[in-house]
Amino acid sequence: MIVDYSIFRPTVKMLKDAGVTAVGRYIGWDSVAGYQQSGKNITGAEAGTLNASGISIFLSFEYAADAVLLGAAQGEKGGKLAGEQLAALGAPEGMTVYFAVDFDIADYAPGSTDPKAKLGPAADYFEAINALTPRYTVGVYGGYYAVSRVLSAGLAAMAWQTIAWSGGQWDDRAVLRQLGSEIWGSNADVDLLVASTTDFGQWPRPAAVAKFQANGTTSLRDAAHEHGMTVSELLWLTAQHRPGGYGPLEVPYIDDGKWDTAMPTGMVFWA
Repeated sequence: MIVDYSIFRPTVKMLKDAGVTAVGRYIGWDSVAGYQQSGKNITGAEAGTLNASGISIFLSFEYAADAVLLGAAQGEKGGKLAGEQLAALGAPEGMTVYFAVDFDIADYAPGSTDPKAKLGPAADYFEAINALTPRYTVGVYGGYYAVSRVLSAGLAAMAWQTIAWSGGQWDDRAVLRQLGSEIWGSNADVDLLVASTTDFGQWPRPAAVAKFQANGTTSLRDAAHEHGMTVSELLWLTAQHRPGGYGPLEVPYIDDGKWDTAMPTGMVFWA
């Protein structure tokens, strides 16, 4: 299970008991002197406890919900602060920071098909962050139109889409989908998410994906376990690398569903 939260602080026991494997947390201006403090930012101690407990972390950069409308100057300041805060936390290079567009952003160019034009000053905000060539991966958080336009404009490499301001539409490129509050008594500060890939920019960084060939002695379930995955995750990952569909060795085995039996020799999978 994947969740995110801000002010609420579930204990590690609560997270583990609920089956949580990754949590979304915050960085941003909230912890900077001179700004109003709500206490939602992650701390180094918290990050250490989560990682030590086997719980991954992914991060959103957010303070004012509509900060992107302040354009390039704000993007540059925010992008620099994100890098400084990641370094202070000891976060790994390459993890994703999802810069928030936490409101129903307008279409700034309704007569245009250019996604950058439609973003207005938000495009300048993201361009300024990318211009820093940060050590982190630039991501975007927001509703359907925000994430779709930022991705299509090439201004972010990953997207975390919220159900809010999406009108029932989902961008298939979004690696995270935020579905709503569903655990701990429907706590309004806790959202349930689903990931479409094993790498959604989290910390610790996942191992690189590799291609494997079965030797006729290992079951699909054992192979998944060996690589720290569920069978569903391994099958999803394999499907992503087989756009033309499974091969003649894979189809009968997978369709049969007897994943505790040995995979046929030569069957290919990714993990």
